[in-house]
Amino acid sequence: MTKIFQFLVVTTVLAMIMTSCQKHPEPAAPQDADTKKPDVATEGIANGTYMLNVVYFVPSDLDTVPGYKARLNGVFLYMQNFTTKWMNQWGYTGKTIGLQTDSGGRLKITLIRGQQGKSSYPYEGGANAVMNEVNTYFAAHPTEKKSDHIMVVIPTYSYGANGDPSGGPFYGIGRWCFALDYTGLDTINLGKPDDKFSTKWIGGMAHEMGHGINLPHNGGAQSQNNLYGTTLMGYGNGTLGKSPTYFSPADAAILANGQIFSTVTRTDWYADPGCQVKRVYADYNSGSASIIVSGKFTAVKAVKDIAYYNRNTGNDNGGYNSVTFASKPIGTDSFRIVMPVSDFRDKGNTNYEFTIRLVHENGSISSYVASYSFVNDVPVITFGDKVVYDKTGWTVAAYSSQETASESGAAANIIDGSGSTFWHSRWSSNATSYPHYITVDMGQALDVNRFTFKQRDSRMVKVIEILTSNNNATWTSLGDFTLAQSTNPQNIVLSSVKNFRYFKLNMKSSYDGQQFAAMCEVGTYKD
Repeated sequence: MTKIFQFLVVTTVLAMIMTSCQKHPEPAAPQDADTKKPDVATEGIANGTYMLNVVYFVPSDLDTVPGYKARLNGVFLYMQNFTTKWMNQWGYTGKTIGLQTDSGGRLKITLIRGQQGKSSYPYEGGANAVMNEVNTYFAAHPTEKKSDHIMVVIPTYSYGANGDPSGGPFYGIGRWCFALDYTGLDTINLGKPDDKFSTKWIGGMAHEMGHGINLPHNGGAQSQNNLYGTTLMGYGNGTLGKSPTYFSPADAAILANGQIFSTVTRTDWYADPGCQVKRVYADYNSGSASIIVSGKFTAVKAVKDIAYYNRNTGNDNGGYNSVTFASKPIGTDSFRIVMPVSDFRDKGNTNYEFTIRLVHENGSISSYVASYSFVNDVPVITFGDKVVYDKTGWTVAAYSSQETASESGAAANIIDGSGSTFWHSRWSSNATSYPHYITVDMGQALDVNRFTFKQRDSRMVKVIEILTSNNNATWTSLGDFTLAQSTNPQNIVLSSVKNFRYFKLNMKSSYDGQQFAAMCEVGTYKD
C-alpha cells in the first residue's frame, strides 16, 4: 500500500517513463546558438569509475548503419561535452558522464545481434524484448557491464515520405534509454539550415539519455530560460545544436549524485536511503513575491542535493514545462528554498503539483509531493505543517484495531511525527469495520484550539468525531468534522480553546465506501 507522501526510493526515476520525445513540436528559442562541434577524429572520451553502457542492438533482419562507430563516437562526445559544460556552470566541476573507450580510444559500443526481426521490437511495447536480450548478453559477459545504466541504439526501420527516420523504441524506462541510428545522425549536421532531422534525432537521443541517467522532465525557471535557452529535459530535443539549450540546476543536482558521475566505488547504489521528511513549512511571502518552503528530514544515506519541481497539472501532464529550482541541504537534516513568482510561466488561476526530490549520496531519490494553486496570479499555499505541540512523551492509550501482521500500520504511527508512516485498521485477518477509534494521551493537559491531520493517499477517513477528556474515563464530544479528501496537511479549528490531556478520534465513515481506515498523522496546537 502506498504511503501518503510517497517517500520513494527512486530506483526508477519516474517509474516506467514512456515519453515519445522526438514527436514534440519545436518551440521558438533564443538565437545565437553555440554551434561548435567536436572533432570526432581527434578528441577522446574520458573513462570514469562507472560508465554508461552503450549498446547497438540490431534486429535479425537489419544490419548496422554504415559508419555508426565514428558517428556515435562524435554524438556521445558531444553529449558528454554538453553535460560537462552545464555541470561546471552549476558548480559541479569535474562531474560528467563516464563513457568507456575501446582499444582505439573511441567510444566502446557493445554490438548485440537480436534473435528476432524488427517487427518483434516495435516502438510500442518493444523495449521489454530488447531489454531481455541485452540482459541475457550481460549475464553471459558480466565484466562488460560497467554500471546500472544502459543506452540502447537501434538502426532505423524505415523512412517517411519526407525522409524522416522511424523505428523501434525511443524513450526512457528507469535506468534504460532507447534511441535510433540513421545515416544522418552525425554532429557535423547539427544546426545546418538544410538539415531536417539531425537536431531532432540527436537532441532526442540526448534527451532520452537524460532519462536513462535519472532525470525527469523539467522546463527550468524563467530567469534561467531567458539567459540559457531551452532545457534539454524540456523541449531541448528540438533546439540542441541550433539554439541555446541547457541542463537546469535541478538536473545537475540529480546527475551529480548518480552512479555514472561518481569516482567512488559503492555497493549500495540506489538502495533504500531510509529517508523521512519530518516537517514541511510553506508560505507565500508577498514582500519578496516568492514561495518559501523549508523543512526537516532524517536519512540513513546522506542527502547531498535537493531539487524542487512545480508542475502545472492543467496542461503539463509530462512535466516538460515544470518550473524547477535546486538547493543544498542545510546541515544534515534541513532544507529551504525561495522560489520567486517571476520564475513561473503560468500564473493566473493555475493548479500546481509540487515535488521535493531529496538526492542521496548513493544516487537514490526520496520524494515529497503536495499541491497548491495560483489564484488571480497570487500563490495560495495549502500544504505544509503548522507548529504543533511536541509529541515526545505522547502515547496511544487505546485503539480499535491496527495492522501489524502484513504491514507497518501500528496505531502509534499516528503520533510519530512522520508523514510517511501511517496507522491502518486491521485487514490481514478478522478485518474490522467502521467506526474505528484511536485514543491519544498527550502526557499533560494542554490548551488546544486546532487539530492537524495528514490523510494517507488511500483509505481516507471522511467523517471524524473528536472527543476530549482529562481522566480517560469521562469524555466530551467536540462534534463531527469532515476531513478533506486530500493528502495535504489540513486543520480542524475549534470554536474556542479547550484544555484536555486525552483525545479520542472516532472515525465514522470513509471516502471509498470500504470498511478500512488509515491515517498518517495527528497533532494539536494553540494559535
